[in-house]
Amino acid sequence: MEHGVEVFANGATVGIGSGDIERRAKPRVNEPFPARIWGVDSGDLPFNVDCVLDNISSNGLYLRVPRQMGLGCEVRLIVHLLSGPTTGATATISGEVVRDEPQRDGSHGLAVAIKNYKFL
Repeated sequence: MEHGVEVFANGATVGIGSGDIERRAKPRVNEPFPARIWGVDSGDLPFNVDCVLDNISSNGLYLRVPRQMGLGCEVRLIVHLLSGPTTGATATISGEVVRDEPQRDGSHGLAVAIKNYKFL
């Protein structure tokens, strides 16, 4: 194991003790899990879109979408937690947008607090 990196069975890594101060209470898995998100955007328009998670922990996740979201907006996701090309689990997640960061490419980076989840 490399110093400061925890490696999970599926090859995902989480930085720990690297010298940077980590403010998160739970470690994040930095793995590009495919997902579908749906909800109502800041313009009150319903949407659903395929996306990829940038990271996920037991209480939150971060992803980028082509929609602006208001803080407190409820979203739902289906996430494929792949541990190989065809294996892994699928989870449904409901959450609340706690941060919307406009990106240079016109997309929005969303931090979502996980409210509920269920493995399918």
